[in-house]
Order: sequence, then structure tokens, then C-alpha cells
Amino acid sequence: MLVPLYAFLQEDTLGLVILVQDTDSMTAVAANLQQAACMRVAPRQGMRVRYNGKLVPPERSVAEAGMGALDRIDVVAGETS
Repeated sequence: MLVPLYAFLQEDTLGLVILVQDTDSMTAVAANLQQAACMRVAPRQGMRVRYNGKLVPPERSVAEAGMGALDRIDVVAGETS
């Protein structure tokens, strides 16, 4: 099922609404946002998804993370906590 997320990419000036599948991994979600913002911010390796103030494991799916329609996520450089 498609889930719209309100997403912010580190170093971008805009928040974007992206559509992801509820089965997408956090790695795929980060790549999706980077692709959508690539005109303003160059894609980078090792980006992580932060949801509700916590980093989500890269292999966890959107559904497993409990994300719902228009929840906010932040995609940030590979932090450890």
C-alpha cells in the first residue's frame, strides 16, 4: 500500500511529500527522498531515516516502523544514535 510521508533531507531547503510502499525498507525510503531532491542536494551514501526522534534500522520496513500517512521523517547523514 502506498504511504505518503512528509520528508526532510539534511541540507535541503524544502520538505517534500514522497510516496513509498509500506513494504519499502528505510534504505529505499532514503534513496527515494534523495532522488526527489537531487536537483538541490547531491545524493550521498549512508543516509539514515529518523522517525519520532530516533534512527530507524535500515532494514526495517515502513509498516514495521509504524509510519502512517503524512508522518514526518528526516533523512540524515549516517549517525549512530
